[in-house]
Amino acid sequence: KEKPHFLLWLCDSRHPVLDYFFYYITLAGEPHGFIFFGLMLWMISWRKMVTIPVLGLIVTIVSYLLKEIFQYERPALYLERIGWEGPMSVLGYYMPSGYHSFPSGHSMAAWALCTLVAAHINKTWFSIFCLFLATAVSVSRVYLMAHFLQDVVVGAMIGIALGCGVYYLYTVWMRRINTRIMQSPHAGNE
Repeated sequence: KEKPHFLLWLCDSRHPVLDYFFYYITLAGEPHGFIFFGLMLWMISWRKMVTIPVLGLIVTIVSYLLKEIFQYERPALYLERIGWEGPMSVLGYYMPSGYHSFPSGHSMAAWALCTLVAAHINKTWFSIFCLFLATAVSVSRVYLMAHFLQDVVVGAMIGIALGCGVYYLYTVWMRRINTRIMQSPHAGNE
């Protein structure tokens, strides 16, 4: 019974400005976000950029496997089952149905991506921007009636863990490269 409260509250709080904001911000949890941040990191370092497609592949696999394991119903099915007669779709956004609601892949992707990129950039203002962006993507998934609150919260937690994990692997990789360079017979001759 507690499951839809946040979803229904957001539905009752809809506003045209929020409709457009959430309709477009949700794209940051899709390949658009990975491409944008990948290009941004490419300008800084190709090695940092390489972590973006690696993270994208990991998020895709983890999200797919968890959705297949849990098979939780989407809000559209739930609301149909309880006889909801209120508004559904926002700006014609495709409301997924079926049993792949848990966890939210968009939320997982946004938090993983923002965690990784914030670690790479390591600037307070950018970390705050990433926090805002990932939170907005997560809320957008509930606002657009694609997920329940628990779907996006768990997706965010898994995403943070994946982003941290890929960043850790990146730091290990960079340490190995730096060790090889320092151990090279030509080190210091330049």
